[in-house]
Amino acid sequence: MEDSFINITSQNRSYDDSDYVYDEYDYHDYYDKEQKIMDVVKCIIICIGLPLILVAIHGVCSLVRNDHVAPIYIINLLISDLIQLCCMIVEVVLPEDSIITTIFRIIYLCGLTASVGFMMCVALERYLVIAWPLWYRFRRTIKTSVVDGQR
Repeated sequence: MEDSFINITSQNRSYDDSDYVYDEYDYHDYYDKEQKIMDVVKCIIICIGLPLILVAIHGVCSLVRNDHVAPIYIINLLISDLIQLCCMIVEVVLPEDSIITTIFRIIYLCGLTASVGFMMCVALERYLVIAWPLWYRFRRTIKTSVVDGQR
């Protein structure tokens, strides 16, 4: 019977990191570079997104007719996106007062929550149009959607 011999060389190695000195400036330099990149990305998003959202709101407002409810939810979704973009502008500028920053973060989160809510409304409406077309056609008008939105 042969004896099996397993050579484990990793146990013989010692990992000594004592020669590396933790430099606090390395972390801050990396964070500053990352923050600058994120600020540039946010500026690009704002510069492209802000005019496009305004054009989209104008275009969708022209579609509102007596029998169309979907554009109302989409307009509200675009307005909540507009609120988020305006809060991103404040985030890039970095005001000196921390209270202003906190207020705009709360407004940003409210806009984000509203955006998710309006996306759910649009999705539910599209589902009703496909699954229950006759019920949806006779039950939903702009007047009832405005009344539902005020509750």
